[in-house]
Amino acid sequence: MKKYPNLTIKVFTILLAVAFLMNGCKKKERSPTDWEELLSAKKNELVNLTANIPCSELEHVQIKDISTDCSVTYYLVVASKLAQFEKLKTAYLDLLSAYNKSLYRAGYIVEPCFESIWMAEQPIRTECKDGKVQLITSNNINIEEAIPLAAKSYEEIMTMVNAQTCTGGAEWWPTPIVKDEVMELDFILYLHSKDYSVLKKKVSLYNKLKYRIFEAQGTGGILRSKLKFDRTDCVNGKPVIVYKN
Repeated sequence: MKKYPNLTIKVFTILLAVAFLMNGCKKKERSPTDWEELLSAKKNELVNLTANIPCSELEHVQIKDISTDCSVTYYLVVASKLAQFEKLKTAYLDLLSAYNKSLYRAGYIVEPCFESIWMAEQPIRTECKDGKVQLITSNNINIEEAIPLAAKSYEEIMTMVNAQTCTGGAEWWPTPIVKDEVMELDFILYLHSKDYSVLKKKVSLYNKLKYRIFEAQGTGGILRSKLKFDRTDCVNGKPVIVYKN
């Protein structure tokens, strides 16, 4: 059988060239810094779309949010720009996901978020100020309004808590709530296996308002609890907290 050394060399050369070509065509993997820059640019697009809304559009403004782990950012969006906002929001979240994945690939440790106390900013209303539509939240409402609103929020929370019923204690989880008159924490229970978003928003609003009130009164500081949570029980059809001695 005849051998064709020249043909073998040619085939090997072609395969080698194809391998180099394919390697050169591979898309360069973006670094965390690259993704961060893209993420920042997309965030700027969101801000530019939703900023400086004139008071003439007040009745057409909706409050939208972008939630990421424990943080939430609120945006004022004119009805005519809702579709554009949703498109930018989707793109932003996709970039955020890609950014986090790039951090993992680069060896960074991204700690999962855990809210030790519900106190995230909550929207309250929109109003006109200096010719622009402004969002009033638990972070910027004036203290004079915050005091009665906190009292009202507490009553609504306790109405929800007092209406709770149970058949077992294991599924009930505790969450801290700022005590009414002192810089300490108490606990209430919520059913973790069901949607508790309404309760969480009310508690977050109340806790933030109370903390700001304490700060304004000069009694703000670190929130602590003298109570040591042990477990939850179901007593006479009501979930209760058992504290450690």
